[in-house]
Amino acid sequence: MADKQKIGIFGGAFNPVHNGHINLALHYLNELKLDKILFIPTACPPHKSSDNFAPKEDRFNMLELAISPFDKFEISDIEFKLSGKSYTYLTLLQLEKIYTNAEFYLIIGADQILHFDKWYKYKEILSLVTLCTSAREDENEKAEILSFASRLDGLDMNKFKLLTSPVLKVSSSEIRQKIKNGEDFSSLVPKKVYDYIIKRRIYNV
Repeated sequence: MADKQKIGIFGGAFNPVHNGHINLALHYLNELKLDKILFIPTACPPHKSSDNFAPKEDRFNMLELAISPFDKFEISDIEFKLSGKSYTYLTLLQLEKIYTNAEFYLIIGADQILHFDKWYKYKEILSLVTLCTSAREDENEKAEILSFASRLDGLDMNKFKLLTSPVLKVSSSEIRQKIKNGEDFSSLVPKKVYDYIIKRRIYNV
């Protein structure tokens, strides 16, 4: 049997995708020696309001443009096809059917990891993936994450990866605010994404 394909799962609103997302994905790809990273834009996130949410088609198109230069990056519209809110567990069950010989590495933010025990069927998620997160070069933050992980019911610490993250001085909400204010945001997103947002006047309220 062929070696299992190591696939990073990078979900999010990507509202919009920005350079920080791309740099972080490259960091995980290289550090964990993944075969590819699968970007999965959420259709309807369970923990966020839909205020100021760009249409899913636009978020998908922007993400497709952003990852186009990278041959190990792919995008999936799987959560657009599932009804209701986007729950990671249900997405993973679908991915297992598509990628029958894969190891999944679930990438989540440091802010999310500390609430992971509140996720829908989180123990079942842990049985399906290697859980991956990153912390800044801050020993206190790393210690807090490791302490939480060690107490997380169902987590095998051999299937937990804590990386040191590149500093991401950008957020999607900051970009949306800049657009509303008419400020320049061209340095924060890939050029093709910038052109797309300007042309389609996304986030101009």
